[in-house]
Amino acid sequence: MSEGRDVQHLRKLQLYQSFQLYLRCAQLLSNVPCCLARDLPSRAYFKQARCLLTAGTFIWVILCCYEATVKLLELPIPFFTAVLYVNEMVLNLCITVQTMLRGYSETVRYSQCLERIVTVAATVSSSEWTELLLYLRLRLYWFGIFFTLTSGVGLAVAHLFYGGIWSTLFTMGAYVLPNMLASMSLAQYYAGTVLIYKLQHTVNQQLRTAIGKHRAVRLQEIKHLYLQLDHCVQLMTRSYEVAIVTNVFLAINVTSLLLLEIYQYLQANELQANSIYIVSNVMWLALYICLLLMVLYPCDMIKREQMRFGTILFELSHSGKAATVGEDQMALLRLLTLGRKRIVPTACGLLKLELSSLSSIFVALLSFMIILIQFDSAKLNKRDGRVTAIDQLYTPTNS
Repeated sequence: MSEGRDVQHLRKLQLYQSFQLYLRCAQLLSNVPCCLARDLPSRAYFKQARCLLTAGTFIWVILCCYEATVKLLELPIPFFTAVLYVNEMVLNLCITVQTMLRGYSETVRYSQCLERIVTVAATVSSSEWTELLLYLRLRLYWFGIFFTLTSGVGLAVAHLFYGGIWSTLFTMGAYVLPNMLASMSLAQYYAGTVLIYKLQHTVNQQLRTAIGKHRAVRLQEIKHLYLQLDHCVQLMTRSYEVAIVTNVFLAINVTSLLLLEIYQYLQANELQANSIYIVSNVMWLALYICLLLMVLYPCDMIKREQMRFGTILFELSHSGKAATVGEDQMALLRLLTLGRKRIVPTACGLLKLELSSLSSIFVALLSFMIILIQFDSAKLNKRDGRVTAIDQLYTPTNS
């Protein structure tokens, strides 16, 4: 028993050390519970700095979103277009609040999910666990580079395209900070689901080799591991479902507006003069697509591995290796019933966490684009040479 606890402690320590830098940054931004890891800073000065940074960020985002909302309501643009721009500000504010509250309210679920992952990881060899952490760390590393590059280009465009420090600070508070918090939050979900997927794959491999005299005991252990991972998926879904749904709505909203702005510049034949701005929009589009795939793709892979678990059980139950009578066969049949459940997790009962949901998202995006282009054809939002509503937001016209 003590040896198993030592292995679990070692796996947990390796997990903390692999993502220590990320955890420190996420804790400072209240994106992760402060006491999630005992060996990370939890002293009074760290908590005070965390509260001050959280309050400062929250006030900054509120002021920028409020000013943007007031200005957008005053712009001469179609009502539906104005609503989408205002929705973007409101959703950015909601995401900021949700991600910061999670750092204070989700400590129990974080701990429960972590304990279950470590329990399953204890059955994995040290080399496999190290390779898994390296694989995940590299994935998050490249995603961090891409998001940093996207944010940097967005801030550079605000500074060069519109001019002034205020434009840069306004863009940082109204757009970049909320997206940074959302990305950090979804990166946690991505890391957790990838860990569950990889561990479920390992459990499936162990199931294939569960033969011999002690097969019934081994099957019960595998059943326990399967239940631990399944419970992990449920915990993570409940913890992140509001953030996932909000981010999906924001992605549909913002993507439609970014495509509209690109369309407006192309219609105005100002591609060369505004090529930097268009490149920035394309990078933000890529970021939102990446965030969607970070949520849906690993969930879809977990579902496939769970279905594969049931398939392996079905094959074993009909093979010559299975006992015809006895406890071994009964355990196998109970696992078969458990493994063939096809329950797709949903976020808030609205969004199925699988790749097929992309079709519904695409349909909603296409509907928004058709409406926006029809409104744009009326030339209601063209004034004093401004091409898009964002041009008027940064450089308002005088009545």
